[in-house]
Amino acid sequence: MKSPVVFQSLEDELKPTLKYLRGRVLNAGCGSRDITDFLGKNGAESVEHCDLKSDIPDAIIADLTAIPREDNRYDTIVCNAVLEHVQFPNEVMQELRRVLKPDGTLLLCVPFMQPYHPRPDYRRYSREGMLELARLHQFEVVEIFPVHTLAQTITWIWWSHLDEKHKRFQKALLWLPFYLWGSLSQRTDFSLRDQSNSYQMALKKIGSNGNGRH
Repeated sequence: MKSPVVFQSLEDELKPTLKYLRGRVLNAGCGSRDITDFLGKNGAESVEHCDLKSDIPDAIIADLTAIPREDNRYDTIVCNAVLEHVQFPNEVMQELRRVLKPDGTLLLCVPFMQPYHPRPDYRRYSREGMLELARLHQFEVVEIFPVHTLAQTITWIWWSHLDEKHKRFQKALLWLPFYLWGSLSQRTDFSLRDQSNSYQMALKKIGSNGNGRH
């Protein structure tokens, strides 16, 4: 049975961060979804994509721990819902920092309250965990935002539980209420601080000297 969980579009997720989008952009961990047009309409002058696998034409096929590009290349890096799936997040953060210009911005989103989802799925970050991740890798937090809603959080976790337990009757009973709740509750509650589905941050480099890896 198809999941009834209804999420905001990626474009809606990114809206709070678009004021930081500019110049040459890297979509790090892009998968096969090409959002070049959307980024171009919101400040990007050019867009490159990078992932281990991608159907996007001319995407950089590489591990995010070793991006085959020079230091200080990008004005903006978008890394959305990626770090939970990588084996070595600290190495990825170091590499993103390396290829980001000294005055550039990293737009980073990682889940907090989500069920296990497509393999591999290694970790979650609370708000404090996100702030600590930024500090450890010498980024200044410009802003941090909650992402998604209570409906999306509860329906996804509950549905995943029913799915794993093979509760077919309960799934049939709850499909429509879950779908309607999610469909009618798609606007992020920006008053949330500690109980959000996910968090996204706008980050600036601290103490960058442009001399390779840090």
